[in-house]
Amino acid sequence: MNSSPVDTFPDSPFVWRDLTWPERQPVAKVEPMAEGAPTGEVVRVRVTPNMALGVVLLDETFAESGLWCSGFAHAELDDAGRPSFRTVPCPRTNRLARGQQCPLCMHLDRFRPIHRAHQGAELTEAARAYIELPHWLYVATFPDGTSKVGTAHERSKTTRVDQQAVARASYVALADNGLIVRHLEDHLTRALGLTQVKRVASKVRAWSGPEDPREIDDLHAAAAEGARRYLKRLEEPGFRVAHDDWSPAESMLDAYEHLERPSDRPLHPHASWEGPELFRVASGTGPFLTATLVQDPGAGDYLLNTASLKNRASMAVQDDGSTTVQTSLF
Repeated sequence: MNSSPVDTFPDSPFVWRDLTWPERQPVAKVEPMAEGAPTGEVVRVRVTPNMALGVVLLDETFAESGLWCSGFAHAELDDAGRPSFRTVPCPRTNRLARGQQCPLCMHLDRFRPIHRAHQGAELTEAARAYIELPHWLYVATFPDGTSKVGTAHERSKTTRVDQQAVARASYVALADNGLIVRHLEDHLTRALGLTQVKRVASKVRAWSGPEDPREIDDLHAAAAEGARRYLKRLEEPGFRVAHDDWSPAESMLDAYEHLERPSDRPLHPHASWEGPELFRVASGTGPFLTATLVQDPGAGDYLLNTASLKNRASMAVQDDGSTTVQTSLF
Protein backbone atom coordinates (compact mmCIF):
# COMPACT_ATOMS: atom_id res chain seq x y z
CA MET A 1 0.00 0.00 0.00
CA ASN A 2 1.23 3.50 -0.86
CA SER A 3 2.10 5.05 2.52
CA SER A 4 2.27 8.66 1.29
CA PRO A 5 -0.86 10.39 -0.07
CA VAL A 6 -0.67 11.83 -3.57
CA ASP A 7 -2.43 14.83 -5.10
CA THR A 8 -4.03 13.36 -8.23
CA PHE A 9 -6.10 10.36 -9.17
CA PRO A 10 -4.73 7.70 -11.54
CA ASP A 11 -5.30 8.48 -15.22
CA SER A 12 -6.36 4.87 -15.85
CA PRO A 13 -9.26 2.81 -14.41
CA PHE A 14 -9.34 2.25 -10.66
CA VAL A 15 -11.64 0.85 -8.00
CA TRP A 16 -12.90 3.49 -5.58
CA ARG A 17 -12.45 1.91 -2.15
CA ASP A 18 -13.36 4.58 0.42
CA LEU A 19 -13.30 8.17 1.58
CA THR A 20 -11.42 8.23 4.89
CA TRP A 21 -10.50 10.89 7.46
CA PRO A 22 -6.95 10.24 8.76
CA GLU A 23 -5.81 13.14 10.94
CA ARG A 24 -9.29 14.61 10.25
CA GLN A 25 -8.45 15.37 6.60
CA PRO A 26 -10.36 13.74 3.71
CA VAL A 27 -8.39 11.16 1.75
CA ALA A 28 -9.76 8.98 -1.06
CA LYS A 29 -8.50 5.39 -1.23
CA VAL A 30 -8.46 4.00 -4.77
CA GLU A 31 -7.01 0.81 -6.22
CA PRO A 32 -5.58 1.04 -9.75
CA MET A 33 -6.52 -1.69 -12.22
CA ALA A 34 -4.36 -3.62 -14.66
CA GLU A 35 -5.25 -6.37 -17.13
CA GLY A 36 -8.92 -5.98 -16.30
CA ALA A 37 -8.70 -6.43 -12.51
CA PRO A 38 -7.65 -4.56 -9.32
CA THR A 39 -3.91 -4.66 -8.67
CA GLY A 40 -4.06 -5.01 -4.88
CA GLU A 41 -2.10 -1.77 -4.38
CA VAL A 42 -4.09 1.07 -2.82
CA VAL A 43 -3.31 4.70 -3.63
CA ARG A 44 -4.38 7.43 -1.22
CA VAL A 45 -5.39 10.73 -2.81
CA ARG A 46 -5.67 13.95 -0.81
CA VAL A 47 -9.00 15.72 -1.22
CA THR A 48 -8.19 19.40 -0.81
CA PRO A 49 -10.26 22.61 -0.87
CA ASN A 50 -10.97 23.95 -4.36
CA MET A 51 -9.87 20.65 -5.86
CA ALA A 52 -11.55 19.82 -9.17
CA LEU A 53 -13.03 16.39 -8.60
CA GLY A 54 -14.77 14.27 -11.18
CA VAL A 55 -15.37 10.53 -11.11
CA VAL A 56 -17.42 8.44 -13.51
CA LEU A 57 -18.39 4.79 -13.13
CA LEU A 58 -17.20 2.50 -15.91
CA ASP A 59 -20.08 1.08 -17.91
CA GLU A 60 -20.40 -2.45 -19.27
CA THR A 61 -18.37 -1.63 -22.39
CA PHE A 62 -15.25 -1.72 -20.18
CA ALA A 63 -13.81 -5.09 -19.17
CA GLU A 64 -12.90 -3.66 -15.76
CA SER A 65 -16.44 -2.46 -14.98
CA GLY A 66 -18.50 -3.61 -12.04
CA LEU A 67 -18.35 -4.14 -8.30
CA TRP A 68 -15.19 -5.71 -6.87
CA CYS A 69 -14.64 -7.50 -3.55
CA SER A 70 -13.06 -5.27 -0.90
CA GLY A 71 -10.85 -8.03 0.52
CA PHE A 72 -10.65 -8.88 4.22
CA ALA A 73 -9.25 -7.53 7.49
CA HIS A 74 -6.25 -9.37 8.89
CA ALA A 75 -5.48 -8.93 12.60
CA GLU A 76 -1.92 -9.02 13.90
CA LEU A 77 0.18 -8.16 16.94
CA ASP A 78 3.35 -6.07 16.72
CA ASP A 79 6.53 -6.81 18.67
CA ALA A 80 5.12 -4.98 21.70
CA GLY A 81 1.91 -7.02 21.61
CA ARG A 82 -0.24 -4.15 20.29
CA PRO A 83 -3.05 -5.24 17.96
CA SER A 84 -3.77 -3.76 14.55
CA PHE A 85 -5.76 -4.56 11.43
CA ARG A 86 -4.78 -4.29 7.79
CA THR A 87 -6.78 -4.91 4.66
CA VAL A 88 -5.68 -7.84 2.49
CA PRO A 89 -6.80 -7.85 -1.17
CA CYS A 90 -9.28 -10.52 -2.23
CA PRO A 91 -7.19 -13.64 -2.96
CA ARG A 92 -9.35 -14.45 -5.99
CA THR A 93 -9.98 -10.87 -7.19
CA ASN A 94 -13.70 -11.63 -7.18
CA ARG A 95 -16.41 -9.52 -8.71
CA LEU A 96 -19.65 -9.07 -6.76
CA ALA A 97 -23.31 -8.75 -7.64
CA ARG A 98 -23.96 -6.94 -4.36
CA GLY A 99 -22.43 -6.26 -0.95
CA GLN A 100 -18.78 -5.58 -0.15
CA GLN A 101 -17.12 -8.99 0.31
CA CYS A 102 -17.19 -12.34 -1.44
CA PRO A 103 -17.94 -15.43 0.71
CA LEU A 104 -14.23 -16.30 0.95
CA CYS A 105 -13.26 -12.87 2.28
CA MET A 106 -16.19 -12.85 4.69
CA HIS A 107 -14.85 -16.14 6.05
CA LEU A 108 -11.28 -14.85 6.28
CA ASP A 109 -12.19 -11.48 7.81
CA ARG A 110 -10.90 -11.08 11.36
CA PHE A 111 -12.77 -7.88 12.20
CA ARG A 112 -16.34 -9.00 11.45
CA PRO A 113 -16.53 -11.37 14.48
CA ILE A 114 -15.70 -8.47 16.81
CA HIS A 115 -19.24 -7.16 16.34
CA ARG A 116 -20.51 -10.45 17.82
CA ALA A 117 -17.81 -10.95 20.44
CA HIS A 118 -20.24 -10.20 23.29
CA GLN A 119 -22.43 -12.99 21.90
CA GLY A 120 -19.64 -15.56 21.97
CA ALA A 121 -18.08 -15.17 18.52
CA GLU A 122 -14.64 -16.76 18.18
CA LEU A 123 -11.75 -14.27 17.94
CA THR A 124 -8.09 -14.56 16.99
CA GLU A 125 -5.44 -13.63 19.57
CA ALA A 126 -4.91 -10.22 17.93
CA ALA A 127 -8.64 -9.51 17.74
CA ARG A 128 -9.02 -10.44 21.41
CA ALA A 129 -6.18 -8.06 22.30
CA TYR A 130 -7.95 -5.32 20.32
CA ILE A 131 -11.29 -5.80 22.02
CA GLU A 132 -9.72 -5.97 25.49
CA LEU A 133 -8.67 -2.30 25.23
CA PRO A 134 -10.96 0.58 26.36
CA HIS A 135 -13.86 1.57 24.11
CA TRP A 136 -16.11 4.64 23.96
CA LEU A 137 -19.89 4.63 23.75
CA TYR A 138 -21.41 7.58 21.91
CA VAL A 139 -24.81 8.94 20.95
CA ALA A 140 -25.04 10.65 17.55
CA THR A 141 -27.87 12.74 16.12
CA PHE A 142 -28.28 13.27 12.39
CA PRO A 143 -29.63 16.33 10.54
CA ASP A 144 -33.13 14.80 10.37
CA GLY A 145 -33.24 14.64 14.18
CA THR A 146 -32.88 10.87 14.52
CA SER A 147 -30.29 9.49 16.92
CA LYS A 148 -28.22 6.31 17.14
CA VAL A 149 -25.83 4.73 19.60
CA GLY A 150 -22.39 3.53 18.54
CA THR A 151 -18.98 2.44 19.79
CA ALA A 152 -15.41 3.53 19.10
CA HIS A 153 -12.07 2.00 20.04
CA GLU A 154 -9.99 4.29 22.26
CA ARG A 155 -7.58 4.89 19.34
CA SER A 156 -10.40 5.92 17.01
CA LYS A 157 -12.52 7.98 19.41
CA THR A 158 -12.74 10.93 17.03
CA THR A 159 -12.22 9.39 13.59
CA ARG A 160 -14.97 6.81 14.13
CA VAL A 161 -17.51 9.60 14.58
CA ASP A 162 -15.95 11.65 11.75
CA GLN A 163 -16.86 8.77 9.43
CA GLN A 164 -20.56 8.84 10.40
CA ALA A 165 -21.67 12.22 8.93
CA VAL A 166 -23.45 13.13 12.15
CA ALA A 167 -24.93 16.51 13.00
CA ARG A 168 -24.11 16.26 16.71
CA ALA A 169 -22.41 13.58 18.82
CA SER A 170 -21.56 13.05 22.49
CA TYR A 171 -19.59 10.36 24.28
CA VAL A 172 -21.70 8.97 27.10
CA ALA A 173 -19.46 6.24 28.55
CA LEU A 174 -15.92 4.88 28.54
CA ALA A 175 -15.85 1.10 29.01
CA ASP A 176 -12.91 -1.02 30.13
CA ASN A 177 -13.14 -3.14 26.97
CA GLY A 178 -15.09 -3.82 23.81
CA LEU A 179 -17.24 -6.56 25.33
CA ILE A 180 -18.59 -4.25 27.99
CA VAL A 181 -19.20 -1.39 25.57
CA ARG A 182 -21.25 -3.63 23.27
CA HIS A 183 -23.37 -4.78 26.19
CA LEU A 184 -23.98 -1.12 27.05
CA GLU A 185 -24.85 -0.41 23.42
CA ASP A 186 -27.45 -3.20 23.47
CA HIS A 187 -28.83 -1.87 26.76
CA LEU A 188 -29.49 1.55 25.23
CA THR A 189 -31.09 0.03 22.16
CA ARG A 190 -33.47 -2.09 24.22
CA ALA A 191 -34.27 0.51 26.88
CA LEU A 192 -34.31 3.75 24.90
CA GLY A 193 -34.93 2.55 21.34
CA LEU A 194 -31.68 4.01 20.02
CA THR A 195 -30.83 2.30 16.75
CA GLN A 196 -27.30 1.06 16.08
CA VAL A 197 -27.48 1.59 12.30
CA LYS A 198 -28.16 4.61 10.10
CA ARG A 199 -28.17 3.76 6.40
CA VAL A 200 -26.30 5.97 3.95
CA ALA A 201 -29.45 6.66 1.92
CA SER A 202 -31.13 7.93 5.08
CA LYS A 203 -28.10 10.13 5.82
CA VAL A 204 -28.33 11.62 2.32
CA ARG A 205 -31.98 12.52 2.90
CA ALA A 206 -31.10 13.96 6.30
CA TRP A 207 -28.33 16.20 4.95
CA SER A 208 -30.41 17.40 1.98
CA GLY A 209 -33.46 18.13 4.16
CA PRO A 210 -32.23 18.96 7.67
CA GLU A 211 -34.27 20.00 10.67
CA ASP A 212 -33.88 23.43 12.24
CA PRO A 213 -30.47 23.54 13.99
CA ARG A 214 -32.05 24.42 17.35
CA GLU A 215 -34.34 21.40 17.03
CA ILE A 216 -31.31 19.21 16.30
CA ASP A 217 -29.58 20.61 19.41
CA ASP A 218 -32.61 19.88 21.61
CA LEU A 219 -33.14 16.37 20.24
CA HIS A 220 -29.49 15.49 20.64
CA ALA A 221 -29.28 16.86 24.18
CA ALA A 222 -32.35 14.81 25.14
CA ALA A 223 -30.94 11.61 23.60
CA ALA A 224 -27.48 11.99 25.16
CA GLU A 225 -28.74 12.92 28.62
CA GLY A 226 -31.31 10.15 28.50
CA ALA A 227 -28.52 7.68 27.78
CA ARG A 228 -26.38 9.00 30.62
CA ARG A 229 -29.26 8.83 33.11
CA TYR A 230 -29.94 5.24 32.14
CA LEU A 231 -26.27 4.26 32.38
CA LYS A 232 -25.96 5.84 35.83
CA ARG A 233 -28.73 3.54 37.06
CA LEU A 234 -27.01 0.42 35.74
CA GLU A 235 -25.45 -1.51 38.56
CA GLU A 236 -22.72 -3.02 36.43
CA PRO A 237 -18.93 -2.67 36.73
CA GLY A 238 -16.40 -1.88 34.02
CA PHE A 239 -17.37 1.58 32.77
CA ARG A 240 -17.80 5.20 33.74
CA VAL A 241 -20.31 7.72 32.45
CA ALA A 242 -18.64 10.33 30.21
CA HIS A 243 -19.58 13.91 29.30
CA ASP A 244 -17.37 14.56 26.27
CA ASP A 245 -18.72 16.17 23.09
CA TRP A 246 -17.56 15.63 19.52
CA SER A 247 -16.96 18.65 17.27
CA PRO A 248 -16.42 18.72 13.50
CA ALA A 249 -12.90 19.30 12.24
CA GLU A 250 -11.89 22.52 10.50
CA SER A 251 -11.92 20.61 7.22
CA MET A 252 -15.64 19.91 7.75
CA LEU A 253 -16.85 23.38 8.71
CA ASP A 254 -18.26 24.39 5.33
CA ALA A 255 -20.43 21.27 5.31
CA TYR A 256 -21.78 22.10 8.76
CA GLU A 257 -22.59 25.66 7.72
CA HIS A 258 -25.25 24.11 5.48
CA LEU A 259 -26.93 22.73 8.60
CA GLU A 260 -26.88 26.11 10.30
CA ARG A 261 -28.44 27.84 7.26
CA PRO A 262 -30.43 25.09 5.51
CA SER A 263 -32.81 27.43 3.69
CA ASP A 264 -30.01 29.71 2.44
CA ARG A 265 -27.65 26.92 1.39
CA PRO A 266 -29.54 23.72 0.60
CA LEU A 267 -27.56 20.69 -0.54
CA HIS A 268 -28.59 18.87 -3.71
CA PRO A 269 -27.83 15.12 -3.56
CA HIS A 270 -25.53 13.70 -6.21
CA ALA A 271 -24.93 9.95 -6.30
CA SER A 272 -25.24 8.72 -9.89
CA TRP A 273 -21.60 9.21 -11.02
CA GLU A 274 -22.64 8.28 -14.55
CA GLY A 275 -21.77 11.53 -16.28
CA PRO A 276 -18.61 13.60 -16.72
CA GLU A 277 -19.52 16.30 -14.18
CA LEU A 278 -16.60 18.08 -12.59
CA PHE A 279 -17.04 19.52 -9.10
CA ARG A 280 -15.14 22.08 -7.05
CA VAL A 281 -14.76 20.59 -3.56
CA ALA A 282 -15.52 22.78 -0.56
CA SER A 283 -15.70 20.47 2.44
CA GLY A 284 -17.07 17.14 3.61
CA THR A 285 -18.06 14.76 6.39
CA GLY A 286 -18.31 10.98 6.56
CA PRO A 287 -18.74 9.60 3.02
CA PHE A 288 -19.93 12.98 1.72
CA LEU A 289 -18.25 15.92 0.05
CA THR A 290 -19.83 19.33 -0.49
CA ALA A 291 -19.07 20.98 -3.81
CA THR A 292 -20.22 23.17 -6.68
CA LEU A 293 -20.18 22.40 -10.41
CA VAL A 294 -17.04 23.69 -12.11
CA GLN A 295 -19.03 24.35 -15.30
CA ASP A 296 -21.86 26.15 -13.46
CA PRO A 297 -20.89 27.25 -9.94
CA GLY A 298 -24.10 29.24 -9.61
CA ALA A 299 -26.25 26.11 -9.89
CA GLY A 300 -26.08 25.54 -6.13
CA ASP A 301 -24.26 23.36 -3.65
CA TYR A 302 -24.11 19.59 -4.04
CA LEU A 303 -23.79 16.74 -1.59
CA LEU A 304 -21.53 14.19 -3.28
CA ASN A 305 -22.22 10.71 -1.97
CA THR A 306 -18.98 8.79 -2.43
CA ALA A 307 -20.49 5.74 -0.71
CA SER A 308 -22.24 5.00 -4.00
CA LEU A 309 -18.76 4.64 -5.59
CA LYS A 310 -17.50 2.17 -2.98
CA ASN A 311 -15.75 -0.86 -4.53
CA ARG A 312 -16.84 0.12 -8.06
CA ALA A 313 -14.63 0.45 -11.13
CA SER A 314 -14.27 4.12 -12.02
CA MET A 315 -12.29 6.69 -13.94
CA ALA A 316 -11.26 10.23 -13.05
CA VAL A 317 -12.80 12.98 -15.19
CA GLN A 318 -9.98 14.82 -16.95
CA ASP A 319 -9.66 18.57 -16.63
CA ASP A 320 -6.69 19.42 -18.82
CA GLY A 321 -4.33 19.10 -15.88
CA SER A 322 -6.12 21.48 -13.51
CA THR A 323 -6.74 18.67 -11.02
CA THR A 324 -3.03 18.72 -10.28
CA VAL A 325 -3.22 22.32 -9.03
CA GLN A 326 -3.95 22.19 -5.30
CA THR A 327 -4.29 24.82 -2.61
CA SER A 328 -3.15 24.34 0.97
CA LEU A 329 -4.88 21.68 3.02
CA PHE A 330 -8.13 22.42 4.84
